[in-house]
Amino acid sequence: MRLSLSKLLQPENRFKLYIIFILSLGLVPAYFVSPAVAIQFSCEETPGVLISAPNGKMVDHVCNAADRAISFLGKYKLKPKRAISIEIIEEVINQDGYKAFGRYDRQSDRIQMMSLPTLLQSSKSPRMYSMPFDEEHYIGALAHEITHAIFHHNSTNIEEKWNNAAQEYLAHATQLGVLPAQRREGIINSEDTGPWESGDEISVTYMGFNPTGFAVKSYLHLTKMTDPQPFIQILLNHKWLYISVP
Repeated sequence: MRLSLSKLLQPENRFKLYIIFILSLGLVPAYFVSPAVAIQFSCEETPGVLISAPNGKMVDHVCNAADRAISFLGKYKLKPKRAISIEIIEEVINQDGYKAFGRYDRQSDRIQMMSLPTLLQSSKSPRMYSMPFDEEHYIGALAHEITHAIFHHNSTNIEEKWNNAAQEYLAHATQLGVLPAQRREGIINSEDTGPWESGDEISVTYMGFNPTGFAVKSYLHLTKMTDPQPFIQILLNHKWLYISVP
């Protein structure tokens, strides 16, 4: 349903419109305004999530993902320590030479995510966890990047370039954790694998070879622990290329 400008400005709506693209009002000649100028939104039910986007089409998806990710991570005593900034863009993200759906930059503490239509148009058949990409996987991918931000907010390790395995463990576990139960169970059953076990090494190398298996093993390991907090602290303080499971 489309909302008029007056409706968008009413506080009871799902999100609040703070900056209006004044070119649409005809107040400034087009050649003075960059087409990349974005509108700023926030999530009414999740304070502290700030969204920059060319329009409001993805805002509900972002707010939904933030709600789910923050709720999932809250069970492990992980909360945002400051605002989470998310930029929705309509162009392909180049991450170290390969196309990425989204990315979190720890230097700027900002998430950048392709819009869902742009993402679907960027590839003939985009997939996530060996399944066709859709709206639920988009929310999961957003939750993945939000987890990176929350991990950074809580980590005591300033040399974060060494703890990618720890971050990816938590991000993939959250990504599966926010999916609908039936979707998640389908992914878990498709892998026919169990959780990480004592003596295993959690590494980005394994993730590179089998991202779906990595996600399944991480989710099962995290959610089956009786007391996960000691392991959460291992993740947050980790300073090596891989994690040896206790």
